Amino acid sequence: MLHKFKILLVTVLVLVFSSFGLAGCGGDKQENNSSGDSQSVSAGQKTTQDTKKESAKDLFSKGQKIEGMTCDYVFTSEGVTAQGKMWVQGDKVKHETTAQDQKIIMLFDGSTYYSYNPAENMAIKFTIEDMQGDSEDIDTPLDYTEEASDELITELETMDYEGYKCRVLLVKEKESQDEVKMWVREDCGIPVRVEATDVNGTKTVMEYKNLKVGALPAGTFELPKGVQVQDISELMSQMPKASGN
Repeated sequence: MLHKFKILLVTVLVLVFSSFGLAGCGGDKQENNSSGDSQSVSAGQKTTQDTKKESAKDLFSKGQKIEGMTCDYVFTSEGVTAQGKMWVQGDKVKHETTAQDQKIIMLFDGSTYYSYNPAENMAIKFTIEDMQGDSEDIDTPLDYTEEASDELITELETMDYEGYKCRVLLVKEKESQDEVKMWVREDCGIPVRVEATDVNGTKTVMEYKNLKVGALPAGTFELPKGVQVQDISELMSQMPKASGN
């Protein structure tokens, strides 16, 4: 589970800085995508508490059943911070972040990434193989709960976190002994804070804020019409010839 944080950091940084070095891409305003059919999940939606606390598996299953979601995210690891917005529906993910005062949009359809800068109206196309990483999707809050099992989870406490009642759960991986601590909202089963600590004591934190759930508008995960797309695999195949190797 801890490797998911590292993949997300690499994905964010590579796509952001590759966009500046190779190309950007254009697009319509993205702020409107978080509206429409999406609805806020509020503490008022909680039903009357049962005397018997639901298992972590049942808690997580509530989040796995949502149609779609949007949120803001803040990622921090070893002095590096990335923040932006996220849209999730099925295996489709969209990230929006700002670097060097320029907006970068990342789209992922399950196998292919697109990174673009609205100021340039050009997109870079990546595949998982191009990223030279594990075949993992871009991380979302739900990724940290789908692999967790009750046997590996220790319940630490129940507390209010940023206005929502959350169960604080600790997951220790068997092989690596890495630890992941999650603040999971009781009303929707989605983590709003995830802390991962490896055997060397390095801590990585992902926060998900302003969470809204609901089906997302059509076109949320599509590039705008007229965007020029560059395939990074084609660009990379031309590099040895250009260097004379």
